[in-house]
Amino acid sequence: MEGADFDARRWPFFWITQTAGRYVRTVEPALRKIGLDIPRWRVLMCVAPGQAISVTEIAELAIAKVPTMLKIIQRMEADGLVACAPRAIDGRVTEVTLTASGLEARQRAWAIAEKIYEKAFAKTTDSEEARLNKLLERIYTSLRD
Repeated sequence: MEGADFDARRWPFFWITQTAGRYVRTVEPALRKIGLDIPRWRVLMCVAPGQAISVTEIAELAIAKVPTMLKIIQRMEADGLVACAPRAIDGRVTEVTLTASGLEARQRAWAIAEKIYEKAFAKTTDSEEARLNKLLERIYTSLRD
């Protein structure tokens, strides 16, 4: 596929970005109804209940720059959704945990995301979904190398 022969609809990255964009446009208004936005939702989904994770790790998972993620987390801390503390073995690392309010918000957000997920994959078999995940993971790994 080059130059004059290029057709965006035959390019896998077109469909990856279109699908991701459609997902965000679908989930965003539903999250707004429960007082969340996409950045807060991403943090809530990255922090497992009962576990601590660093700001840097959250930024990597959420595909955000660390300074941007730090600002989001500071706002979430002010809202009472997360708690931040220095890592015990390395005080330079800030760890984030969910508060009781954050856990509740995570559960509400997951209920919304799960409904959208079920709609998106309603016509997909478990084996197709597993193949899709493996293929995307392989492509992701190839881009990292």
